[in-house]
Amino acid sequence: MVYRLLAYWILRHPGVMLACWTAFFIFFGSFSSQLPSVVKGPGLETEGSYAKVQQLMNERLGLPEDPVFVVFERQNSVTLSEFMSVIEATLKPIKELKGLESLHSPLDHQDLILASAAYAVLGLAEPAGQQERIIRQIRSQLPEVSGVTIRLTGKSIVQADVNRASMQDFKTVERIGIPIAFIILLISFGGVTYAFIPILTGLLTVSAAMGIMAVIGRTYDLELSNFILNVIPMTGLALSLDFAFILTSRFREEISKGSRDAALRATMLTSGRAVFFSVVCVLCGLAAVAFIPVPMFESSALAAMIVVVLAAVINLSLVPALLVTAASWLKTDRTRGMFISRSYSLWATWAGVVMRRPVRMLLTGGTLIALLLIPALRLTTSVPDAGSIPDTYESRQADETIRTHFQISGTSETLLVLQPAGNDFSKKEREEAYIWLSRMNKDPMVASVKPLQSGDAGSATDVQGKKGSLAVLKVTLKGEAGSVQVNRWLRETEQEANQTGLHLLLGGQAKSEQEIHDAISSALPRMLAFIGATNFIVLFIAFRSILIPLKAMVMNMLSIAASFGVLVLIFQEGITGFPPGFIAIMIPVFVYGLVFGVSMDYGVFLLSRMSEAFKETGNPEMAISRGLGATGKLISSAAAIMIAVTLPFAFGEVEGVKQLGVGIAAAVFIDATLIRLLLVPSLMKLLGHMNWWVPRWLRSS
Repeated sequence: MVYRLLAYWILRHPGVMLACWTAFFIFFGSFSSQLPSVVKGPGLETEGSYAKVQQLMNERLGLPEDPVFVVFERQNSVTLSEFMSVIEATLKPIKELKGLESLHSPLDHQDLILASAAYAVLGLAEPAGQQERIIRQIRSQLPEVSGVTIRLTGKSIVQADVNRASMQDFKTVERIGIPIAFIILLISFGGVTYAFIPILTGLLTVSAAMGIMAVIGRTYDLELSNFILNVIPMTGLALSLDFAFILTSRFREEISKGSRDAALRATMLTSGRAVFFSVVCVLCGLAAVAFIPVPMFESSALAAMIVVVLAAVINLSLVPALLVTAASWLKTDRTRGMFISRSYSLWATWAGVVMRRPVRMLLTGGTLIALLLIPALRLTTSVPDAGSIPDTYESRQADETIRTHFQISGTSETLLVLQPAGNDFSKKEREEAYIWLSRMNKDPMVASVKPLQSGDAGSATDVQGKKGSLAVLKVTLKGEAGSVQVNRWLRETEQEANQTGLHLLLGGQAKSEQEIHDAISSALPRMLAFIGATNFIVLFIAFRSILIPLKAMVMNMLSIAASFGVLVLIFQEGITGFPPGFIAIMIPVFVYGLVFGVSMDYGVFLLSRMSEAFKETGNPEMAISRGLGATGKLISSAAAIMIAVTLPFAFGEVEGVKQLGVGIAAAVFIDATLIRLLLVPSLMKLLGHMNWWVPRWLRSS
């Protein structure tokens, strides 16, 4: 009834619909360019022990929460005395800048200078994300000295570089992905007008969504992750193009049979309904991502959900209005593409081939999926840092200088903060602390335990010489931050301290990564359960079947898991030339949350056509043949479009974005080929009438 009413209103008032959307796009599109200035850092932090230590270091010891580092590196042609003179001359004007709260010079703190490198720690009055003005002033004060390289790095600077690289990645998609998508649409439709409508709606969806997020971010001062700069265009283009393509394809099919009005009603009742259920599945997957209590996942899930809702509303209102308005041109713009006239018979023939050998096809597809699942078992994740941007960026070069000269390879550092129960450490607390620290010094995981130096936090402090009733120690651990053994040591240390009664907090980068890992792993069971339960309910309502939803969910999980194998082979093991490394920790979560719902598109459209045919004929084999024949070209073209607008991100600059683009493209390709063309029709054939079985008490009247 709803689809009929919507079709009726659009047929009566297409001009009003077009005028309303035009005003909407003009208003929100004007804000889209402001989004990069609204987003903040990556948003990969929690409200645990790490954040508490950061706050204590800032309030009690003067350590800036978001410092900027001025990094100096000298060549052999420059003497040490000349090097120190350059440092002094560089920092002198910076000390006078308004907005500078603190400056720890390597000339005053020996732990900040070595023979070939040094760095100064600057504390700024503004928080990260609002430091652009003073950073420009600092940069303008940096001299060019022969033989000495002077660079800036820090959270704000890395964030600005990531934002700039993200927008550059989107421009890459505009230059490569969208033209390829248009060519695919042109081949599929054989008409320019039909091909233009999905491209137009995709670009409008992305522009409006970015504007909406900019308005929301400024109005409510939300902590928006800079990752949304890629999530919005990737999700918006992929889904909006697919939805528009599916609706336009059905309208094209129906208008060849009769009038414009009848074509729109049929389109809304079939493809419009399928789009609605697909959107609900996608939203369920994205809502589950927000279960992870980390700002990156919460803000990215919000942004993606806004994009999905906007794409759905646009495609269920604006696209039909465009089709109705352009119906007279569309009837003449129906040049047959080279693959169109034989499309139905080709895919119906393929369905027959599969149904004649369902077991063999099932084993073939299952074996290929299994081969990709094996490398997926070796998936290793890490929290991205400055190394996620290209090595041509100044902030990454400066960060690597600090890591190379001032950090021991294969180790990680954590801060250990001891607090008294009262205003001061009691004799018993001192004794417990010394026993604790003596045992820690003997721990095989611990490389060293030292009091925090003045260059690190502005004041030397330990259990004997305390300031502000704090004892702060720097603990160097054997193992990289984020590794299994380091994460285990941090958890066990906290648990043991709680049992002994010590008031202990752990901080530092290693602790931050451990908390992020734990936040994700603890939320995953709820996330997976929610996605599974909600998608089952939605698909049961759509198809009135028990086995079809279960089968669809299992097939989706197989395609996603297989895409993880592709990610491991490409980025972790480097078989295609990418330098071997780790998978960014957010990528598996986003691939699962996005692709699980997106893959439902193809499942819903394929199963909808099969269900239509089954209701008409009651013959399972006829339903499979008709369903695959009617949707084979549609699914293949829709998958090609989605790959065209996601795979170009693999050629971008931000490492995590590359991985997300490849992950989504791989999952979609596997889903549209091995899953939809081999496994699904094979299982449908083997299960026969059982596909549409439903308990009597659940059947609708």
